Amino acid sequence: MSRKRTATRRKKIAWLVAGAGIVAGGFAVTTGSGFASQTGTQADAPQGTAAAQGAVERTFRASVVSGVQIYACTQQADGTFAFTQRGVRATLQGGIKHSFVNPDSGPPQWIARDGSAVTGKVASKTPNGPGNIPELELTATQSGRSTGKLAEVVKIRRLNTSGGVAPAGSCDPAKNPTAEVPYGAVYEFIRLCRRTPAPTPSARL
Repeated sequence: MSRKRTATRRKKIAWLVAGAGIVAGGFAVTTGSGFASQTGTQADAPQGTAAAQGAVERTFRASVVSGVQIYACTQQADGTFAFTQRGVRATLQGGIKHSFVNPDSGPPQWIARDGSAVTGKVASKTPNGPGNIPELELTATQSGRSTGKLAEVVKIRRLNTSGGVAPAGSCDPAKNPTAEVPYGAVYEFIRLCRRTPAPTPSARL
């Protein structure tokens, strides 16, 4: 083989090797960039949110059909007697029963007809005008069946309150040991429901 042909052949091989390196390098950059973008999106997802936990918030409301705030005539620190909260007794729309687990000490509870139930702990209070009990926001804890109307409830709001305020002034535990004051409200129940996974499409052969 002549020296001229040998040199030409070496040049062609050199060009092929260089071209392959460019293609390979370009593929590595593109693939790396795409992978980094996807990883960043997952990492940037807000932690602790319903979406991050694969769950979604659902809300429903139930108004008080009939209800009373219950007060007991108790001795105060200064020796006088006044009405203080003892409990609540109410029926909400849908047959939900609302009461205190333990009189005087609580906590408040809501029990549905299907056996699902929750207790609540007050997180915040908002005044709603004179003569009306305050609006509340409560964190909820499951205390009944794991399925049903109140299952997965994580928060409760008492809204649009009317009446229910304790009688003013002093009281006599011998004559009127308790007082029941009618009230109205709308209770908003916030559920954190698990998302149902979408069915996986069947693979075609």
